[in-house]
Amino acid sequence: MKKKPKDLLELNPYAKVPVLVDADGVIYESAIINEYLDEIFPEFRLLPKDPVKRAKARIWVDFLNSRVHAAASDIAHERETDRARERMNQHLNALNAELAGKPFIVGQYSLADVSFIPFYVRRRRYGLTFEDFPDLQRWGEELISRPAVARTL
Repeated sequence: MKKKPKDLLELNPYAKVPVLVDADGVIYESAIINEYLDEIFPEFRLLPKDPVKRAKARIWVDFLNSRVHAAASDIAHERETDRARERMNQHLNALNAELAGKPFIVGQYSLADVSFIPFYVRRRRYGLTFEDFPDLQRWGEELISRPAVARTL
């Protein structure tokens, strides 16, 4: 494990980035930061107003963070690689099926879509291609071509 900077440890007991320091406090964990930003900038809402769609967006954010990103981390760090690739394939199949006929994972652009972008950008690092997942590939390409995303790549 890399030695973490002391100031990071003081801000985040998990010793992970990102960390958001705001006038009102310190917020960490990507999904929590995203929801915080969604709340403080209501003119740019990325969680649906409808409670069911909002819950589904949160379910997919959790799926991406706890399953897809976890399997990707195992692949990248060569931990039980064969098993991690099996899990990844299952997760990609689930995402591909969910996206069939939909422009975005919960029907409208949301934090669930935003949560997929870092993984999609790093897909080659994990040795992944998406030829077998056409809806997933379409979604990923459309997400990274959005002007707000493309400017950051």
